[in-house]
Amino acid sequence: MATSLCLEPVVNDPLLTRVPLDHDALFYPYGFPVRLRSNSAITLEAADRSWGTYRHRHDYAPLDIRLALSASSSPACVEPPTFRSQGHLLSIVGDRDNFASLDLNAGFAFGWATEATAQNQEYFRQCLLDVMIYPLLEVKHLITLHAACVMYQGKGVLLAGKSGAGKSSLSYACARRGWTFVSDDASAFQREAPDPKVIGHPQKFRFREPVGDLFPEFRGLKSTIRAYGKPTIEVRTQTIEYIRRAEECPVNAIVFLNRAAHQPGPPVLVPVSVEDAWNRLTFSVWAVQLPAFEERLTALKRLLAVPLYEMRYSDLNPAIDLLERVIGEQVN
Repeated sequence: MATSLCLEPVVNDPLLTRVPLDHDALFYPYGFPVRLRSNSAITLEAADRSWGTYRHRHDYAPLDIRLALSASSSPACVEPPTFRSQGHLLSIVGDRDNFASLDLNAGFAFGWATEATAQNQEYFRQCLLDVMIYPLLEVKHLITLHAACVMYQGKGVLLAGKSGAGKSSLSYACARRGWTFVSDDASAFQREAPDPKVIGHPQKFRFREPVGDLFPEFRGLKSTIRAYGKPTIEVRTQTIEYIRRAEECPVNAIVFLNRAAHQPGPPVLVPVSVEDAWNRLTFSVWAVQLPAFEERLTALKRLLAVPLYEMRYSDLNPAIDLLERVIGEQVN
């Protein structure tokens, strides 16, 4: 008589595909749903610090993000990762124990980090967790520009410029003056929106040292390394009671900041041609080998219908005075 056997396979799992990812939660960066799974609560705690204040605003299928921790005896990774992409794939590599792989088409990413690396929450978030999600959102839904955004009397102003042009310091100085803060360092737009609107990212400012020389309230703060290798100081806006924040705003003007070329004296605001603005802005749109690259450029063209300026300046308060005069004329 045949015997019915219930046999369980002996699983060979050198790729660790069966690691239990029991820690599971939804987060909403920029308002888009993201499902994050991990084998450690530390990962979800880091995600909550990055995106816990965002609310659900867009109904799309969630991105699928899996980031597990290993108990490797390797020292914590401290160097910024290297990014490379071909086709629909993108890799993020800190070292052999701290890395991630992204499928830009599928909205899927997985990665591993050591427990030692995860203990440095700033590095863990900025160099691994955050950058596992933002490229997927960018390809699926957004176009992001290297620009801060602030709002004055209901009018949104993009403060664009090269690294070190003063985007963060000027946006904070505007907010301290009473303007509404919308985003710092990077401003994202939903590509499908008929009218360009910045999706707010008002949870934090990121400064360079020595920011305390400009703003005494930040003296003594130290920088951490961001994903792109730039040491920055992160300040949460919820800790600053006088900051007015907005989750979105229209784009009514783009101002390219130029401190390097300014001579001593009052700030100067000069018009910028559409062609010049196009060349400056497209440089900050990172390329992928997908149709989404052309879609992002098409969305960028819609931004160029607003007034375009370059502001040459040295001191913050006169620069804000000039912006208020020009924007006030638009309002009135």
